[in-house]
Amino acid sequence: MATITTKIQEAGPRNSELLAILCETDHAPPALEHQKHYISDLDNELSVTQKRIADLDRQRIKEFKEHKKYRDSVMKRFLYRMKGATDKFEAKAEKEEREYFAVLQEERQAKEQQENLRNLRSKALEVQTDLEAEVTRHSDAQQQLDGLYDSIFQGPTPAFPDEDHSERNAEDALQAYHNSRVIMETELQVIRLLTEADKRLFNAFNDIEDALDHSRMDMFGGGTFNDMMERNCLDNAENQVAQTFSLAGQAQRMSPHVRGLPGINIAHGSLMSDVFFDSIFTDMAFHDKIKDSREELYRTRDALHSEIARAKARHRDVEQETNAHAAALKTAREELQKARERIFERIANGNTVPQSAFTDDPPPY
Repeated sequence: MATITTKIQEAGPRNSELLAILCETDHAPPALEHQKHYISDLDNELSVTQKRIADLDRQRIKEFKEHKKYRDSVMKRFLYRMKGATDKFEAKAEKEEREYFAVLQEERQAKEQQENLRNLRSKALEVQTDLEAEVTRHSDAQQQLDGLYDSIFQGPTPAFPDEDHSERNAEDALQAYHNSRVIMETELQVIRLLTEADKRLFNAFNDIEDALDHSRMDMFGGGTFNDMMERNCLDNAENQVAQTFSLAGQAQRMSPHVRGLPGINIAHGSLMSDVFFDSIFTDMAFHDKIKDSREELYRTRDALHSEIARAKARHRDVEQETNAHAAALKTAREELQKARERIFERIANGNTVPQSAFTDDPPPY
């Protein structure tokens, strides 16, 4: 069975080659990210320019019609002459011509700008393609280097206690990062669910306000139509409230920190009161019930907004923790790689290592 030292000696040339590739391509990942932002900015500018060209094209057609109307209209010219206002006609015709050619010039400049942006974007995409190839080369080299090191150093290596220590640190840092990341993603999903619930509650508010409008009209003799619209709005509000509580329930199941919302009782009309016993008094009483439902909506909205604020605060805190864990993981991985690089250098330079490095057998107890 090959010893660790033998494996290191055999892997030495490949280790040097992969480290050289990483050194050559370290610039690529951040450069690619910057290039993508640059292309995104170009795309946004192109979109604005294209819209401007479309607007100018419509304006040019309009101005051309006005210009042509004065340029080719013999009748207009004759009428102005009959009124003794030839100068006024000429001034108007000149103004329309000037405005037409000004728009024409703006459109031409906008199209030139568009062409320039397209050329810049084309060249930027070429650079991006090259950078993507470099990033792929960098990622492949890093994966191969990780695989190379893992094949030699995976698990305990008593001959190299510094490497073992760095490896344990990297494993602990990875676990801490993963744990924190899961919590962060959970809280982010909670925010999305509660925010969606808030939208449903907003819809319920609108439905309640519409129901109150129909209720007011009903009190002043609005008739059966307003009764029907009132009930329809209340049904819609109740449906939105049900969706609100469903979404909030999902958030509660995801995070134990999410508190329950106060209940909402949406007022309901009845066929008997609306048709057989309809009067100003029953209408007023039911109008008050709808207002009570609105008050309950207000109470639930305040509670929901409080939960959203608490969820955002938790997410901010755990995001900071996750970023700290990510930085610690990056440092731990770099230290592990450096520890392994130092071992390679020692072996390559012919430095001696403890006798235990020449066997893969576990140390005696």
